Amino acid sequence: MMSVPMQSPMFWYAVAFLIFCVIAWRYARTPLLAAIDGEIVKIREEIERAQQLRAEAEATLAEYKKKSAQALAEAEEIVRYAREEAAEVRAQAEADLKAALARHEQQAAERIRLAETEAVTAVRTAAVDMAMSLARAALAAHGDKSGSLADQAITELPKLAAAKAKAA
Repeated sequence: MMSVPMQSPMFWYAVAFLIFCVIAWRYARTPLLAAIDGEIVKIREEIERAQQLRAEAEATLAEYKKKSAQALAEAEEIVRYAREEAAEVRAQAEADLKAALARHEQQAAERIRLAETEAVTAVRTAAVDMAMSLARAALAAHGDKSGSLADQAITELPKLAAAKAKAA
């Protein structure tokens, strides 16, 4: 005889499981879906927050890139200004050097002119002294009677030579 499926324990286990699934679906569906929806909302919030953080990070990165570009431009401006200043300082130093060399050259020329004048004066004085000595010796050798007039002229000769040297 064939066994009736209703008398089989597997049949009743299957029916009980089916009833359990229907009841679980009916009563547990709403809380399960609410829990799943809650998780979906949390994930969406986390995604939105991550997108906001990414946007903030990108804005911060853009700001730092802008600041970096500004700092680089300022550094280039400082370097350009320093080069201009160095060129100005170099030009001023060259001008000062040329002026100092011209001044030294002028002073050397003045010293040379003064030395020439002193040498000419010394030669003239020596020539006058020698001429006076020769004139005295010649007068003394000839025994000239007009010795007083010659002596007077010889004594005035150094004064005249000094006056002429001062005028030169």
